[in-house]
Amino acid sequence: MSDQAEITGRDTYLLVEALTFAVEALSGLPIELRPDNNIADMKRLVEEFVRHDAGLAHSQMIARRRLGYVLAYGKTNGT
Repeated sequence: MSDQAEITGRDTYLLVEALTFAVEALSGLPIELRPDNNIADMKRLVEEFVRHDAGLAHSQMIARRRLGYVLAYGKTNGT
């Protein structure tokens, strides 16, 4: 990230989580609606964050799992 001070103290973690959610969700779109360039750039951002902080790789795995729970919850509750 830039030289700016963190806002929450866990900015990078939140960005990795949000980008992981976005990549997973957008990747599930039909091919004609899928923003492949954006997905590729989001993946590169996450890879860069993880490269600088290996602990974020674990956060990325947790985010993927959490998204799976969210999607499963929506299906079982009719939302």
